[in-house]
Amino acid sequence: MKSSSLTSFEFDNLLKQSESILSASDVYRCTRKANVSIKNLQDVILILILIKKYMKLTVLDEIIVILMQTEKEIFNSTQKIQKLQAELNGNEIELHQSQFNDINDENFNEKEILSKIAKLRKSYDFGSVYNLFNDLSCHGKHNMISKAIDKGLWKKTDSTKQEWEDEKNILHVASEKGNLRLVKSLILCGCDKETKSKYEYTPLIYAAINGHVEVVKYLIAVGSNKETKSKYEYTPLNYAAYNGHVEVVKYLISVGANKETKNNIGNTPLISASLNGHIEVAKYLISAGANKEAKNNNGDTPLITASLNGHLDVAKYLISVGANKEAKNNDGYTPLITASLNGHLDVAKYLISAGANKEAKNNNGDTPLITASLNGHLDVAKYLISAGANKEAKNNDGYTPLITASSKGYREVVKYLISVGSNKETKSIYEYTPLIIASLNGHLEVVKYLISIGVDKEAKNNDGDTALISASWNGHIEVVKYLISVGANKEAKNNNGDTPLITASLNGHLDVAKYLISVGANKEAKNNDGYTPLITASSKGYREVVKYLISVGSNKETKSIYEYTPLIIASLNGHLEVVKYLISIGVDKEAKNNAGDTALISASWNGHIEVVKYLISVGANKEAKNNNGDTPLITASLNGHLDVAKYLISVGANKEAKNNDGYTPLITASSKGYREVVKYLISVGSNKETKSIYEYTPLIIASLNGHLEVVKYLISIGVDKEAKNNDGDTALITASLNGHIEVVKYLISVGANKEAKNNNGDTPLITASLNGHLDVAKYLISVGANKEAKNKFGDTPLVRASSKGHL
Repeated sequence: MKSSSLTSFEFDNLLKQSESILSASDVYRCTRKANVSIKNLQDVILILILIKKYMKLTVLDEIIVILMQTEKEIFNSTQKIQKLQAELNGNEIELHQSQFNDINDENFNEKEILSKIAKLRKSYDFGSVYNLFNDLSCHGKHNMISKAIDKGLWKKTDSTKQEWEDEKNILHVASEKGNLRLVKSLILCGCDKETKSKYEYTPLIYAAINGHVEVVKYLIAVGSNKETKSKYEYTPLNYAAYNGHVEVVKYLISVGANKETKNNIGNTPLISASLNGHIEVAKYLISAGANKEAKNNNGDTPLITASLNGHLDVAKYLISVGANKEAKNNDGYTPLITASLNGHLDVAKYLISAGANKEAKNNNGDTPLITASLNGHLDVAKYLISAGANKEAKNNDGYTPLITASSKGYREVVKYLISVGSNKETKSIYEYTPLIIASLNGHLEVVKYLISIGVDKEAKNNDGDTALISASWNGHIEVVKYLISVGANKEAKNNNGDTPLITASLNGHLDVAKYLISVGANKEAKNNDGYTPLITASSKGYREVVKYLISVGSNKETKSIYEYTPLIIASLNGHLEVVKYLISIGVDKEAKNNAGDTALISASWNGHIEVVKYLISVGANKEAKNNNGDTPLITASLNGHLDVAKYLISVGANKEAKNNDGYTPLITASSKGYREVVKYLISVGSNKETKSIYEYTPLIIASLNGHLEVVKYLISIGVDKEAKNNDGDTALITASLNGHIEVVKYLISVGANKEAKNNNGDTPLITASLNGHLDVAKYLISVGANKEAKNKFGDTPLVRASSKGHL
């Protein structure tokens, strides 16, 4: 350092590098004999400021002030200041120079500025905060900027922003606006250059987004992370490419930014540039070696992306440098398919001219022509056909371009395809013709056109649906009217036997039902299950349709094949309003289906408590029995509907009623394992030892079916654990019979007789062995069951197991 002549700028850099590794005294010892070139009085002052800063020599303050006063006219000269700034090349000396100005500015009122800072700390006026920092920066008041920063004022964000908008502090906004002077001032005075917004945007990201190359350069020069990522994983390079800022892209690449970095959807800078059609950026990135076949999360390459968005110049360039024109994304879309999808005719033409496969298929089997037809792009469809595309190509569902266009209602595309010879009766895999699919989706103009050229209006799909049935299914009244007007069969039936009227009733389309009846449709027509329009509407709960059908004379007591009336089917499905209406017009509330179920039994079966309550309120028989002898209470217990069971008992239902097998509600609930129903029935006095015809008690049936929680509860209330059915089986024997190991363990734990014998002399161990339940056999032997016990035939457990091949 003695022999070298250092400029003030070099001296500053030397001290800056030393600061982090040496103490102030060490810095002094190492640099005190440095040979620093001093050309004028300003250099003297600057060197003294540096010595003061890095060597902690505050005694120099008075000397610096005296020298500054002597040279006041120099430091007040803008020309001199700019000359010095150029010499220092934007280094931190700018900060010190501004400090000189602060000391010498006669108009500077530090107290007033401090007061304003204090006031703004409590303010939500972001604009005023930003303007204060900007004004201080313009006047070089860096000591005041430092004080404002120390007070946290720079971290203020705009509180008027919407919830979805980003929260930017002063440095973010300065970078966003390209305010280089303020950015420098804020960073030189201590602001964090990596500060992140709500969406994790740094100052560098904001500068890159908005194309402020000088700010970008400065931020990189002071060490900003060039690979920083936002919440959505965009780097500065990705943002710059996305927004087409070629100079920023060039600079970031020049300093080593990763040109293959990906955002959260997998877009590289080249994909981002291609997405928005930024040709110059795309060219530069390719020239810098960017991967032209990179794929995002959707599998889109730059060429697919450019084609999708109609950027012809980018597509041409990418193909000119060898991009794969047949590349496919995850859905199998090629550039040509994507261009056709969005109707980009010029791109489609170019790709065809460059040899792109016009019959390529995506994962759904769609060709470019099918895709263009799907979205109504007539010009693209015309071009593709002119170039020889197959107009009868089919996708995976068997849809041709004509079926596809018909399904979406693109009449002009349909007309064109027909005009060039497309098969007007073509069928999909499920045998939808263009007319059927257009009718299903309600495209009246397409339907009219197809009828006008003579398509078969009675054609059926594989479900047997005609165009009229399809239109009725979805309630397309105008299509229905038109088809009827041209003679469509209003009594046509599909494979299920549904007519247009039944179909309309099934889906609650009152206007269609009214119209069909007005033109003479059979209101008593039945499908394969014997459902009339009224039964169908009742089954779905369409009260207004039900009312209308009744009003025009539909039979309110009509029955299906399985003898469901409108009331029974409505009750079964819980449609209270339909039930109320039907009762109000006098239907038979005790009518039965072929299983003997009444409306009340049906409602109890499915647990429709409100329907049950209503039917009871109008006098429905709470003790009615079906063919199996089940009452509403037995039925509710069978399916675990506790609320229904409680209500029925509250209105006096017989809790000891028995069905044909002698099952009471308690035995029934026990057989299905509904512990809460069992508990309730016991709590209201049900006989806990009741027996069925075959003398099954609630405990025996619960054990037989492995319902441990019910078994535990019944034992807890003292039921007889050794009770036997008519075969002599105890609860333990039945549990062993079906291999319910946990029930077996529990019964043994509460003292059940492990040597009990049924009428055949079989013990639990013999029974378990007979049925091959090894785990039960092991457990019973482990607790001392007699492995040599014999039944009345003299068979031991081993003999019984062997006889059934359970070796």
